[in-house]
Amino acid sequence: MDGEGSVVEDENPFKSPEKKRRFTSFQSSWKSSFDWIAESRRGPQHVTCKICGCDFTISHGGRHDIQRHASSEKHRQNSKHVLYVRSTQGHDEQNSCATKVTAAETAFVSMIAEHNLSFTCGEHILKFIKKHCADPEVVKKISCGGTKAACIARDVMGPKYQNDVVAMCRKLPFCVYLDKNMDWGEEKLLVILVGFFDVDLEKNVIRFLDMPRCVSETSQAVFDCLMETMRKFNVPAGNLVAFSSENDALMTGSEDSVLSRLKSLSPGIVNLGGVCHLAEICSNVGVEALSAPLAELVSDIHSYFSSSAHKQHRLKTLGVLVDLELLKTIKCAPVRWLHLSKVIKHVSDLWPALLPYFINCESRASKVELISERLQNQELRLVFLYLQFALQPLCQFHSKLQNRDSRLVTLHEDVNRIIQLYAGRLLKPEAAAKFITERDLSLLDDADGLLQNEAMHLGSEVGEYLRVHAGSLTDTDTVKNIYKKAALFCTAVLKKMLQNSAEHYSLLKNAGVFLNPDSKLKLSGKLALHLASQVGMCLTGEEEYQLLDEFSVYQLSDTIDVKTESNPHVNDTNACVVKYWGTVLKQMCGSEGELPIFKKLMLVLLCLPHSHAEPQRAFSIVQKVKAEVRHCLTLKALIGLLSIKMNEDRECFEVQYPTEILEAAKKATSVYNKEHKSLK
Repeated sequence: MDGEGSVVEDENPFKSPEKKRRFTSFQSSWKSSFDWIAESRRGPQHVTCKICGCDFTISHGGRHDIQRHASSEKHRQNSKHVLYVRSTQGHDEQNSCATKVTAAETAFVSMIAEHNLSFTCGEHILKFIKKHCADPEVVKKISCGGTKAACIARDVMGPKYQNDVVAMCRKLPFCVYLDKNMDWGEEKLLVILVGFFDVDLEKNVIRFLDMPRCVSETSQAVFDCLMETMRKFNVPAGNLVAFSSENDALMTGSEDSVLSRLKSLSPGIVNLGGVCHLAEICSNVGVEALSAPLAELVSDIHSYFSSSAHKQHRLKTLGVLVDLELLKTIKCAPVRWLHLSKVIKHVSDLWPALLPYFINCESRASKVELISERLQNQELRLVFLYLQFALQPLCQFHSKLQNRDSRLVTLHEDVNRIIQLYAGRLLKPEAAAKFITERDLSLLDDADGLLQNEAMHLGSEVGEYLRVHAGSLTDTDTVKNIYKKAALFCTAVLKKMLQNSAEHYSLLKNAGVFLNPDSKLKLSGKLALHLASQVGMCLTGEEEYQLLDEFSVYQLSDTIDVKTESNPHVNDTNACVVKYWGTVLKQMCGSEGELPIFKKLMLVLLCLPHSHAEPQRAFSIVQKVKAEVRHCLTLKALIGLLSIKMNEDRECFEVQYPTEILEAAKKATSVYNKEHKSLK
């Protein structure tokens, strides 16, 4: 104690000073490891647990305090509950979305059914919606009612597509396809299609040009209507190089027809109608040569069963099903036997069941007696069996021509193969070889050159029938007659095939060779000139030399391997050739005016019509668009719809229209309204 009485503490100089405690604060980086924590309102030394809904201190252990809370029983139990709730909510949300999707799909199918749309159309609509209706603002503002849609189709899109086709016809050689006049109320309309080789698409395309009113169905009226359309669109008549239509006197007759009038203006116009309908024509003349009541028997069977459901039910109890819809096709006039090969086979298959049915039929009406008599005729039965075999090559040839791709390269070989096949079935080998070489029809009437009956092949069905019924056929002329009828069939087919293909035999042969890339170095300039004259290209002396020079440039250019460069999966000869020439002609467009005459020659060859299948599909589209639901449309609106549908190869949801078309579409309704007001 000092003098003032205060206490003096004993200070130890070796004692360490007391440490100040530090408190841990919340760190945002912890959220990446513990997504259930958040900053607490109680301060930085606390955190909030979003699962437990409580705050706890972290001032002492920091991260360790969080881990200790996570391992607590309370937190574990609460975590399980939260996971269950979340899974339930997610499942409910999924169920809710799935229910909405199903409801939308059901309503969509209902719309398709209500408006008689195809399922393919529905698929396209969905793709369109996903592409163009992803933006809610666009969906809210779309307004395309009947008037606006008609205005855009009639006044904007239709003319756009029509003008595109006209532009192609002005610069490319093309073929005209005509169908018989179509009814439009009390008026007649002429459907005009054009076909040309599209270098960009690398294929021959058929487009809708126009459908003008035609005053009558005479050849002069149709011709005048066609010429007026070409003048209206300012299409050069010289670009019309080929003509195709139904094979009748009005369109393709040698005199007073549309074709004869076109040839009077341009003698070089090509018409391969005889080849287009070759299989169909030959099958008809072959069946006619048999002089058998084929159509009558099929028609009578159809009439008998279609008149009574009881008769059909009785036949079903015997385990036999008659396809009445198939048999009904026999009533079409004229009968086209090539398309009735299924009918022939169906009746042949039903024959064993139909024979006892009509023999034991309670009704003995004259029609029943006639059917029964014909079914018991073994010769007629053999004719049906033979036709299944005899028509098969023509059906296969016809199917090839139905293909959308050009078959001009192998068409000559295909025709020759058919001729060789039927000649081999009819003639002895020496006579057949001479006939194929000389193409002399008189050889078909020389009995010495015909095969003997036992050497003729009538098909496995006939052979089996003759073997099984050999005993009952021994003392009759049935066997001799069926061989005779087979000879008549082959003779009629061969004569008609040579007659119809003779006019264009040389053109088909030369075109096939010239278009084939494998023959490139074997070709001669003389053949190029000959082909040009065959397709009506009237060249001056200077143009002939130009064609020869251009042909030489092509002949010595690098060969393009379409299979490896363009499409390694292309194996069909005709498809390869079409792609090959598409590539070659693209290269010729490198500079303006390059190889103009040679290029025109190739474009002419590539657009020649040798099949009527694709035009018929196009004409069917015309009839489909002009359906009963469109009866209130104006002719201009109908033409607009046809132009849109038939002149665009891309899917509707893939097309990107240019700005000028979109601008015109914006103004379409306002223009219509102004015109409509001016008429009031």
